[in-house]
Amino acid sequence: MKGKVFANYSSLSEVVRAGLKSTVARNAASLYLIQFANYIVPLIMVPYLVRVLEPAGYGAVAFAQGFINYLMLFVEYGFDLSATRKISVMREDREAVNRIALHVWPAKAFLSLVGLAVLLLLITVIPKLREVAGLLLILYGLVLGNVLFPTWLFQGMERMVAISVINLGTKLSILVGVFLLVKRPDDAVLYASLLGGGSLVAGLTGAVVAFWMFGLRPRRVYPGEVWEVLKEGWVLFLSKASVSLYTAGNAFILGMLTNHTVVGYYSAAEKIVKSLLGLLGPISQAAYPRFGKLAAESKEKALMWGRRMLLLMGSAGFTISLGILVGSNIIVSILLGSQFGPSVSVMRVLAFLPFLIAVSNVLGIQLMIPFGKDRAFTLILFGAGVLNVSLAVLLAPAWHEKGMAVAVLLSEVFVTSTMFLYLRRVGLSVISAKGPIPWLKAES
Repeated sequence: MKGKVFANYSSLSEVVRAGLKSTVARNAASLYLIQFANYIVPLIMVPYLVRVLEPAGYGAVAFAQGFINYLMLFVEYGFDLSATRKISVMREDREAVNRIALHVWPAKAFLSLVGLAVLLLLITVIPKLREVAGLLLILYGLVLGNVLFPTWLFQGMERMVAISVINLGTKLSILVGVFLLVKRPDDAVLYASLLGGGSLVAGLTGAVVAFWMFGLRPRRVYPGEVWEVLKEGWVLFLSKASVSLYTAGNAFILGMLTNHTVVGYYSAAEKIVKSLLGLLGPISQAAYPRFGKLAAESKEKALMWGRRMLLLMGSAGFTISLGILVGSNIIVSILLGSQFGPSVSVMRVLAFLPFLIAVSNVLGIQLMIPFGKDRAFTLILFGAGVLNVSLAVLLAPAWHEKGMAVAVLLSEVFVTSTMFLYLRRVGLSVISAKGPIPWLKAES
């Protein structure tokens, strides 16, 4: 009996040692230590901002930022999936990594110029955008920061901790700036300046760190290769653009249909839900490059890992969703205050998102993309985007912020269920994956 007990302890210690040697586990654990700090920042800043800027002021910035989010997704162009996937496979060939990186950056810079031209044109022809033109131009710093920051490179090389450290430093700096400078509703422009300027500094820092960490060297840039990386990311860009129709631009869509006060009610609740949803980010970020390699090496192994990921992410998402649903009234009362009573109903509807997004992340990002199902992935997200906009147009004018929340929820239900059915049809269902697999296999 005693021998068996010691044998069990020995086995447990081996599992722990194996886990510590796993790159995915180390990345996820390190990211979580930082993510908890990232999680605290918006929970400190949002309650202050909504009280100082009031619903209309906070909603104006959210409306402008919602449109800027579209331009950010345009500049990202799916590189965080396509370039990450390519680098994760070729990471041992540093010359190839160097070549890819020095052609992705110019591609993003070109897209940012196109985005700026589009912004200037739309400001002149759309009255609601012209009303917040100053905010839009200042917030374009978010787009330029995105151009500079090579998230796709850090993820592909499985060095995601650097991303979180830089982002955390940026958020803390913005938080300090908000408390020092933003004092009244008219300071919405100062808040936007902190966001845009912080993004630029973070992007520049990320680029410098990437050159140093991965030994990148300047080399000649060939237009043909720039065009090639654009072609490689085209389908995934369409999928990201589709996602934006029911995620990144909800405040903008709602603002076009209602007013800034309604946007403030919706955006404040959405901000809190998304900050809680961010707790799932480290697992997804750490696992994506590994699933790219697994899919290339063994379908069976990738599906077995997918089953474990589904259980882990689904359980975590369900716990977060339940917490938001039960505590929505208290959360709004404490964090947002009495002026944001309508945000309670928004939060209750959006409470189901963490569970749905956790599941769809495994099905889409960790399985469909690594197995090359880019077109199906894009079509599903495009369908969800069209559904979201259509429902918003129908529901938001009458139900305002709650109508927007219902549109978002139904769109996410569509994404999750459709991905599940598609994977089942093409023989990639994780539900039917059988057989044992090491939980955390140590790397040599």
